[in-house]
Amino acid sequence: MMRFAVLTLGCKLNQYDSAKVAARLARAGAVPSSPESAELILVNTCTVTHKADRDSRKAVRSLKRANPGARLAVFGCASRRTPAAFSGLAGVDAVLSDDESLLRFLDDWRPGASASAPCVPLFPDRTRAFLKVQEGCNQPCSYCIVPSVRGPSRSVPPEEVEAEFAGLLEAGFREVVLTGINTGEYGKDLGWKGGLTALLERLLKRNGDFRLRLNSVEPRAVTPGLVRLLRAEGRLARHLQVPLQSGSDAVLAAMRRNYKAGFFADLLQRLAEEVPGIGLGCDVLCGFPSETREDHEATLRLLEASPVAFLHAFAYSPRPGTPAASIPPLPPGEVAARTRELVALGRSKSEAFARSQMGRPLEALTLASESGRGRALTSNFLDVLLDGAAPPNRWITIRLTRWEGGLPRGEILEERDLRTGSRGRV
Repeated sequence: MMRFAVLTLGCKLNQYDSAKVAARLARAGAVPSSPESAELILVNTCTVTHKADRDSRKAVRSLKRANPGARLAVFGCASRRTPAAFSGLAGVDAVLSDDESLLRFLDDWRPGASASAPCVPLFPDRTRAFLKVQEGCNQPCSYCIVPSVRGPSRSVPPEEVEAEFAGLLEAGFREVVLTGINTGEYGKDLGWKGGLTALLERLLKRNGDFRLRLNSVEPRAVTPGLVRLLRAEGRLARHLQVPLQSGSDAVLAAMRRNYKAGFFADLLQRLAEEVPGIGLGCDVLCGFPSETREDHEATLRLLEASPVAFLHAFAYSPRPGTPAASIPPLPPGEVAARTRELVALGRSKSEAFARSQMGRPLEALTLASESGRGRALTSNFLDVLLDGAAPPNRWITIRLTRWEGGLPRGEILEERDLRTGSRGRV
């Protein structure tokens, strides 16, 4: 049987795409293996930043050195945007620059079966799974290359989402994370009323011991209906990642974002008040070319005053063909310094949020751990190191006891069943 490996760079949607590729190969009889022993290696590339481009090429070269006899193919965003950058690399056997070429390639390795036939994604950890509900984006932010690579917003029909969701639950996954490029756009291209909230309600009608989690939702897509569902539905994780990008109105306008800083601050405050205990995350783009020191400080002030628990700060990277790429960049040292300030603030906010949850019971899903100690992920997205071992894929109630080594630590109180609320001592 043919051995294969899939390496993924980039976002959660890339992880989903890789899992689908792995599942299609496995269903045809191929066997997942390490890259060193694989006969076929596929690299799912990323192009969201210059560093992502560089890392994608570096990964290809490294894998080929480690296993020169393997056939190596690349797919994903970077290979779509600049296929020549990969076809020119020594040892690359195939550059799959669009979905059709990827499916044809998989069909060549899967005689007698169609690569487009439905299958459950193959995630290595049978605890949490990603489920793509939407692809592409209609919001042309001035710095972002994703719409030109992923295309316009397209929703996966609700019946297809529901069927794959059922397959993931039957495969044993306890948490399913809905993902996409702009999930708040869900259903608009289908003329489907209710959008993302209606899709969640449809999935939550299914009986089962599962938890749904949203990945990232744009600020304008956080509707009152979605807030009500986050508050009322116990099987929907109390966690939301909402991209901010900047706390300066001038920079937001230059980025072509469709909200102002005050709207964003009010939204986070409303979420924190209406959904008790919610873990709120933000993405912030540091060093946009027109960003002044005052703009950066406005971002710091907004975040310091907000109920943000998780902060993903990353440095601006000019992307060829985007409007922002024509603006002279800031000095790299200044961008790096601003990024460090935001990263430090993010650590402080995460610790403060974890400490605010100490002493209260929290529902959590145990995860696979290589350390010998148990790990669990709470509904509000705290990744907790447990006192003692715990088998993965169990619902438990935990209590945070301390913050140690940059991580929350906790103890297990009892095992739970999310369907019935029944409990049992662990």
